[in-house]
Amino acid sequence: MKARRGRGLGGKMVAASFAVLYERLQELGCPALEGVFLSEAEDIQKLLCTPSSHRLDILEWICTSVYPPLKEQFSSLKESESDLKIKGMAKLGYELTLCHANDLDLIQGKASAQKQLRFLEQLVAVIPAVSDSSTCSSPEESLLEMVCKNGEFMKQVFCSPDLQAVLNPQCHPWSSDIKHLLADEEVLHKRPLLSEMSHEKTIKNELKKLEDTVAALKDLKAQCPFLQEDLGMADASLDSATTLQTLKLIASDFSQLLLAFEQVYESELQKNSEQRVLKLSPCGPLFQDVHESLTLCVQELQSLAQVTETSSYVMETEKQTHGEKVFWSGSVKSSLSSKLEELKQKYKTIHAILKDCS
Repeated sequence: MKARRGRGLGGKMVAASFAVLYERLQELGCPALEGVFLSEAEDIQKLLCTPSSHRLDILEWICTSVYPPLKEQFSSLKESESDLKIKGMAKLGYELTLCHANDLDLIQGKASAQKQLRFLEQLVAVIPAVSDSSTCSSPEESLLEMVCKNGEFMKQVFCSPDLQAVLNPQCHPWSSDIKHLLADEEVLHKRPLLSEMSHEKTIKNELKKLEDTVAALKDLKAQCPFLQEDLGMADASLDSATTLQTLKLIASDFSQLLLAFEQVYESELQKNSEQRVLKLSPCGPLFQDVHESLTLCVQELQSLAQVTETSSYVMETEKQTHGEKVFWSGSVKSSLSSKLEELKQKYKTIHAILKDCS
């Protein structure tokens, strides 16, 4: 709920910023906004942030106001050559260090609202500096003067001794409360960089899960002696099923023989027998016990077959996890073993650097 409320407030703030930008464009006299009267911040955001030909016209006016020579270049293009206009505006943004040269989605209005807002605000902020200049004879010369001033300022910054002192400090920039920790080599091993802690913690958790799984498999294998013979697992399960079917057939045949014997005895043998008539029951307690025992045997064998299948699946999953290549933090796939080796090398390098610094 708090996250949704935060996103709602952020969206309202972005829409309000677009409304301020809209008012600024009207003050500058943007011809693409003549006859457009919007009061709601959401509608203004849709106008300036949604891909459309109207938005492209507004952005074209802003770019030509910043750099007037683009106006002649765009006027010579046809309506079907809008891609060239988009590339030209992206090139201007790149030269002003506002975006990359291939940020065509930003020019077309397909980027995020916050990114478009920041780009438009910075681009509109250049317009007064270009139009209000009175020292140069043309807007082009004014823009060149700005570029020269910015170059001189950057040169002054990079040549400043203060910057060199910050980049190459004579003493460690650690606070006094942790300097004694850096001097202790044992503690230094326990303080990896924050950028590596999350990956190392994840790998440790995965290794612990794998170790628990292997231990559980070993216990399960110890409890099931028939799993020791891996090659005969399939044949053993097949033989068990055949044995059960044979036992069922024998019990059924025996029951049929008893019924047949009872009928023959009552119809033929009883006349010539002086003994007391025997009461034979084809479904006595013995057969009930045999049936229950066979049922339990079937259930136990089925359970063992399921355990065998589950164990095979877990072992296969464990092997795939060791050899499978997945995305970790970058765009390159790597297996768990190679990622562990890479983290080990990084950890050794970081340790060596910190040891040299101390």
